[in-house]
This record gives sequence, C-alpha cells and structure tokens, in this order.
Amino acid sequence: MKFGLLGHPLCHSMSPFIHSELFKLNGIDGQYSLFDVSPQDLSVKTNLLFDLDGFNVTIPYKKEIIKYIDCLDKSAQRYNSVNVVKTGDKKVGYNTDVVGFLKSVENMGSNLCGKVLMLGCGGVAQMMGCETIDAGGTLTIAVRDVNSQKVTNLVQLLHKIDNNAKVDVVDIKKVCGQYDVLLNATSVGMHPNVNQSPVEEQVVANCKYLFDAIYNPKDTLLAKYAHMNNVKFVTGMEMLVRQAAEAQTIWLDVAFDEKDVQTLIDKANFYMENK
Repeated sequence: MKFGLLGHPLCHSMSPFIHSELFKLNGIDGQYSLFDVSPQDLSVKTNLLFDLDGFNVTIPYKKEIIKYIDCLDKSAQRYNSVNVVKTGDKKVGYNTDVVGFLKSVENMGSNLCGKVLMLGCGGVAQMMGCETIDAGGTLTIAVRDVNSQKVTNLVQLLHKIDNNAKVDVVDIKKVCGQYDVLLNATSVGMHPNVNQSPVEEQVVANCKYLFDAIYNPKDTLLAKYAHMNNVKFVTGMEMLVRQAAEAQTIWLDVAFDEKDVQTLIDKANFYMENK
C-alpha cells in the first residue's frame, strides 16, 4: 500500500519515519513517500496523489487541496483545513491535527476549561482557540500586533462558535497574570533559532501547563523554562505522532495501543536529534 505527504518544502519532514513505525505496529506493508510539489505544479500532480491509498497534507496546501477533493469530514469543515485525505471512489478530507492536539493536552493531565493563554493567531492557533472556546475556557490571545486583521478574524470566528465566548487580546510583550494552560502556536524557538522564546520565563512560570506546538528541537527554550519552573509540558512531537496515528486509523481502520504511541513519541524524538 502506498501513502505520502504533500507539501512544500519537505526537506526535514518526520512523517516518513513516523508512518513507517506506525505501519510496523500493525504489520502493514506500507510505503510512505514525500511529494514536494511547487504551487505552480499542484494541479498537474494531484493525479499522482489520488493514485495513492491515502495521503497527508501540510503547509502550504491545507486549504488549497480542498478544491481537488469531493467532500470534507466535519473536522475539516470546522477549520476549512485538511491534513489527511482518504482516496477511493470518493476523496474525503479530514483534520487530525485536532485529535493530536486534544490528546496531547489530555495526556499531560490538563484540559482547556480554565484560563488559557495562547501565543499566536495563525492556522494552528485557530484550531487551538476554537477548541478552547468549545471546552468553555477563558482565552487570552497574545500577539505582536493586537490590531492585525488576522487577530480580528480569529476573534470573530470564536464568537461565531459562542456569542458569549470569553476572549481577550493582549500585546505578547505585556502578558501578565496566572493561567492554567499556556499554548504556543507560534514558530518562535523552532530550529535553527533554538535560543529564542516568544515570552519571558516568568510568563511560563505563572502557568500550570504548557503545550508547545514546535517539535524541533525536542525541548524548545519555552519548554526549558517550563522544566526549570516545574510546569508540566508536552511539545509538538506528541501532537505530530498522535495525528499520524489518527490518519492511519482513517486510512486503514486500525487502532494503536497507548503504550506503543508513547514509545514511538520517544523514538521519534531520538531519531530527530540523531539523524
């Protein structure tokens, strides 16, 4: 069986390793390839993708791919974003990032019901913010430009989910106060800029839990701040592995043991740091 990842660029993707390991867990004879397609070639390369048994989608095509498929699962409809496509008679788009995120938060013993501080307002922030409002949380969005159109659009979306949504927007340099959960939806601290953090250490120290969407490096400076202040945290590798497992469940109708998933998260971190 053949699967793959659509995106551009894909030079440092962890997906082939993760999916190959997931195939092994269920004895699946699967191949997973990278399809690094430039924007001008997307329309002519889609037939190659639809000949696969299924494929993942990453930046910059999570929205663009929608016009090439037949329908969307409710998870993809909600965010107008697709990261998994199941092929066959009908091409269906899904969003398993949601599952990866929620399971990661749950696994560190937390939830989104309390006071949540979210850094950033991009695509992943949209998903995290919606899930926080759905859970009944009080959301503070910290960004560099509080007057940007992206922030305005995000706040409007959150109020569509719940007219009474408790949402505030603050300058990321002026964050203060205590929070139950800190969600990092920015790319600050990602390799190779590993000595950067979107907020100062004290902001992290004032939170009970941290979810950092970055998976490379294994421990961002933000995560190191959490460790130094006894703040429980998970980073993006957990979300990456869990969303991949959910993708294989969609493609192959398979299930994964939680212990195997945890082992694979550790294995993926080790592989990334030593490849």
